[in-house]
Amino acid sequence: MKRIKYILLLTMTIASFLGCKKESYVAAFEDLPHERIKAQMDTLNNLLVNTPNGWVGTMSTGLGGGFGFYMTFDNNEYVNMYADLTNTSASTVKRSRYRVRQDAGAALTFDTYTYISILNNPEASAFGGTQREGFRSDIDFIYDRSNGDTLVMIGKRYRQVFTLVKATADQKARYEAGSYLTAINAFKQYFVSNPNSYFEIGTQKISVEANSNTTMASGKRLTLTTITDNKVVSATQKFAYTIDNMQIVAGGLKFNDIVFTKLGWKNSTTMAIYDATGKEYILNNSPTPLLPLHMLWGAKYTGMRSDYKVINPGTSTSGAAILNYYHNNLNNTALLGYSFNCGRITMVWDVVNKRLTLNGFSSQDNCGGGWTTAIVYNYTKDDNGLYTFTLRAAASGGYTANILTQMNTFLLNNTIKFDYYLSGSTVYANMISETNPATNMTFVMY
Repeated sequence: MKRIKYILLLTMTIASFLGCKKESYVAAFEDLPHERIKAQMDTLNNLLVNTPNGWVGTMSTGLGGGFGFYMTFDNNEYVNMYADLTNTSASTVKRSRYRVRQDAGAALTFDTYTYISILNNPEASAFGGTQREGFRSDIDFIYDRSNGDTLVMIGKRYRQVFTLVKATADQKARYEAGSYLTAINAFKQYFVSNPNSYFEIGTQKISVEANSNTTMASGKRLTLTTITDNKVVSATQKFAYTIDNMQIVAGGLKFNDIVFTKLGWKNSTTMAIYDATGKEYILNNSPTPLLPLHMLWGAKYTGMRSDYKVINPGTSTSGAAILNYYHNNLNNTALLGYSFNCGRITMVWDVVNKRLTLNGFSSQDNCGGGWTTAIVYNYTKDDNGLYTFTLRAAASGGYTANILTQMNTFLLNNTIKFDYYLSGSTVYANMISETNPATNMTFVMY
């Protein structure tokens, strides 16, 4: 009897459950997923199209530097674009197709080949990117957020941030009048004319170096450097050119607990760097680099060079005799066994392993091609930047061992210091004997 009651109770419970109405379910969202995506796509498209003065864009790349753009979008899915990649891209508008579509959210896709596509091109011949990945830069960008005048997109594959800021009417007029290239060239020329730029934080001087080329490993990068506790402290970040400033991308450049966001003109001749709070730091220029030369070997400078039969300013008579012994004997068949019509001396630093390589290059093709003799030294350096060299590997390769002898003797028998030598606007490396101060030689740094 009890068993019958249990079965009856269970049957009534199941019937009650099955009788529940579907209307009792309340969705977590008021709109369906496809409705939410469509609303997001409409928002993005309206932002792009209904901004009459267009957008100033900046972004980083995975392998290269930062890059700047100016874009205007229309209702027919066409975009007009300028970019800071080349002189042509900065001064000539490129018209191409775009779409706003669904892809992990609302996405902006550049459909046909345009300036931004060049950074995505997997052929190295296009712009110098890698054969498979270009600059690791996208043509598909996922809408992330908008805030006031700023629209933030994220590259679909490489996840680089692409920031678009609404342009003003004045900016639009200048971009379309060809002033973008003029602005870029002015920024570049500033650092050519002021190669030892710096600004001050209290009594500390911060060196500023801007590498404006587009090579992947080092191009479009801003480097800040100073000396703290007798050590070089340096930080680097990528930047992009806009018509008004050098915008530091990827969140800015953090240095001394300050985040720097851009460089721009304070007036027609004065450049300043600005931090995230808007604080301004005026740039000055030093006649010579601020940091001791011995601290920059292997960092800023790879080595130094004495070109064929060129005695640079600041070289002493005895120093010139050492260099000329090499240059003037390149055609001495009695010493070399062959006659050469060109050559040079280079010294290359390996600061990790504390080595210096002396190279004697010789050529029968006016320095177009030739052979290199190498001698390798170990070195020690004291706190005052004084070097002592010992032989690690004797002369090998090439044909110039017999005319590198005087330079080899100098390196092995002298305590040496390095300093700058300024001639006009040109800065040379001066190699000076502490053992015999009358002997010094100046070299081109590279």
